[in-house]
Amino acid sequence: MGVAAVAAGIDTSSTGTMLRALVSASLLESTGDGRHRFHDPVRLHARERAAAEEPEGEQLALLGRVTTHYLALTALADRSIRQDRLRIADLTTLLSAAPDPFGTTEGPAPLDWLEAEHRNILDVLRAAVREETLRTEVWQLSEAFTALFFHHRHLGDWRESLELGAAAAAAALEPAAEARLRSLLSRPLMDQGEYEAARRELESAVACAEVSGDLVVRASVQEFSGRYWEHFDLSRAMDAYRSALELNTAANEGRGAAIAAYFLGSAQDAAGDHGEALVTLRGAHAELTARDDPRMAARVLAAMGLAHDHLGEHDEAIRTLSEAARALRERQATHYEAQALVALAGIKERSAADPEAVRADLTRALEIYEAGGSPQAEVLRRRLEGTGETG
Repeated sequence: MGVAAVAAGIDTSSTGTMLRALVSASLLESTGDGRHRFHDPVRLHARERAAAEEPEGEQLALLGRVTTHYLALTALADRSIRQDRLRIADLTTLLSAAPDPFGTTEGPAPLDWLEAEHRNILDVLRAAVREETLRTEVWQLSEAFTALFFHHRHLGDWRESLELGAAAAAAALEPAAEARLRSLLSRPLMDQGEYEAARRELESAVACAEVSGDLVVRASVQEFSGRYWEHFDLSRAMDAYRSALELNTAANEGRGAAIAAYFLGSAQDAAGDHGEALVTLRGAHAELTARDDPRMAARVLAAMGLAHDHLGEHDEAIRTLSEAARALRERQATHYEAQALVALAGIKERSAADPEAVRADLTRALEIYEAGGSPQAEVLRRRLEGTGETG
């Protein structure tokens, strides 16, 4: 109802009556969750009539109103999920005047709202990116929209939204925003196995971050670069994480420093320094727990479970990974829950645990990967069918 009022440029008190009339005339369909959609022939006809009859300026004004509406709501949802995340956009003025539906117990859960609206938000980005006057709103919306994909990995949608946002930031000559969005873009690219494309985005991000002169942005790009290099050169990855840690510390960015320490600890573990890795990871876990960041703290806990396994402490590894998987599920961080479950299943298999418990872990992980469009889904499917590698 809100977007309908914004699009029509009318007061929300009149919108309900108009929507009911359109539903009664079979021009609009109610989806049963407070939302409405056009029947396909009606939508196509309306689009044709708007193109033929509406003045060009009015179409642009409508698009601007809808884009700003979604920008405000998406940014409010993002901030409701995590207030202290790195953000480039300064939306203080916009959000101070916007009602916050996520700030009351009667309002929607922010992640649920983002999930329900994510197709609409992507459509808005696709339409707005074509307009020069909306470039700023496009990259700001793309940045806020990523809050959904940190939890629910719709890889294709995440990639497209960041590609649109990065292009808009480049056109708007916003190097800090471009650096942030291109570094974020490396994540869905790597999840899709496109490492060369991810490397190109990160090289551009590094250059933009240097131009921006922002220490925290530079630190963030180094962190993402380290995650790329983990696949090819662990020594270089650890150098990148140490750089991110130093830059965040210099900028007095404690959460960023803790996250860099988490990735450094994971790389140390992968390099075979399991004892030192646990020391680094425990420090990161303590800092993130103290900062009331249960999602990131649970990710660190999962990494600690892997380090315990590598040290031969299998019971502690199972306990720690089980705790991490539960915490990640509670925070709806399903992608990372799946990673923890796959690792947990491997340890249980080697420990001759109940095969049904192993299968349950892998089945849940498969559901998550299938929902997010991850290539890992096929790997797990073969594993569950007994045709792939186990352990």
